[in-house]
Amino acid sequence: MYLLNAAEKYYSWGSRSAIQNLTGIGIADETLAEIWYGAHPAGPATLEDGQPLNEMISNDAAHMLGDEIAERFDGQLPFLVKLIAPGKAVSLQVHPRAERAREAHAEQLSSSAPEPKFVDANHKPEQILALTKFDGLVGLLPVADAEAVLDAFDHPLTRAAGTALARGDEKAIRDAIAILAGASTSEIDLLVDVARAVVAEGEHAAAATLLELAEQYPGDSGLAASLMLRRIYLEPGESVMVLSGVPHAYMSGLALEVMANSDNVFRLGLTAKRVDVEESVANLITSPALVNRPHRSAAADSPEEFDLEVHALRPDGIAVAGPGPRILVAITSGCTVRSADQSIALEPGHAVFLPHGSAAVAAAKSGQIAVISVPSPRERC
Repeated sequence: MYLLNAAEKYYSWGSRSAIQNLTGIGIADETLAEIWYGAHPAGPATLEDGQPLNEMISNDAAHMLGDEIAERFDGQLPFLVKLIAPGKAVSLQVHPRAERAREAHAEQLSSSAPEPKFVDANHKPEQILALTKFDGLVGLLPVADAEAVLDAFDHPLTRAAGTALARGDEKAIRDAIAILAGASTSEIDLLVDVARAVVAEGEHAAAATLLELAEQYPGDSGLAASLMLRRIYLEPGESVMVLSGVPHAYMSGLALEVMANSDNVFRLGLTAKRVDVEESVANLITSPALVNRPHRSAAADSPEEFDLEVHALRPDGIAVAGPGPRILVAITSGCTVRSADQSIALEPGHAVFLPHGSAAVAAAKSGQIAVISVPSPRERC
């Protein structure tokens, strides 16, 4: 059992207080967007002696992961655990599907691309578990709802997107997104004016969201693309599963985020970083995101890389170990994780790594702990 020190990620969209206040981690009043507990080379967690978690795993993958998982995932921890805290909207993004990620990453390695778009060969399904009220744009609206939203705007851009969308097939949806995400700054400025007029006439959720985003990202083409996305609101303890290809832009709150071990991101807007509409649209899927109220473990429906369980704690403890590697994150205070020869007190938002075959219990007078593991192939059948 290993106490983990998180990798800290200070992005411009991060909250200046949410992670710091919960965990005590980070620099006060700096935009701490995420902390990572995992073994991705872009930000591995470290052990108490300073060793990176990915290095410890690679030195003895069969022992740390178990033979079956080590073989299935090429000796890598297949999931990455984060706390995420948007202070403003995260970029509107799409993660690549598995086959596309493998093929494109291999092509890049053979061509020595100077600026590779695919930073690894993995897809990136992810699940958000709200720790506070959490909201964002997640998944596309049903076609009929998207058509109704676009019809409310008297703007050449929305008319063009609506015309494309009227065809009703998968390509039509992608074409409509591409039209909106390809908007010029002048088109966006006019669209904002139209949105103000729409809101002035009465309540209109999509127009109100567009105006909210315009305060954060003036002139950004992602404002237009936001019109076709569904805004979701989570209460603490609720979750949403975001499969690879589902467009999303988290907007506010604090959450535990679990994903496949990847940092592949393609952006449609709401960012100063590189926007890649073509790759985003090519990977986009129209399936809705699955919202769980409250969160439930869904091993049969989970990606092969991870399963997220939330356990209520008792003073006498509950078993939290099993086959394969696990990362445990304390959600509330007063949690202690015990093995045969160790006892680690976990503050909220702090984590431990349990190698394959570890025996451990977590205890507290009350509260919750998140357990992230790798579902066996049988569990997913």
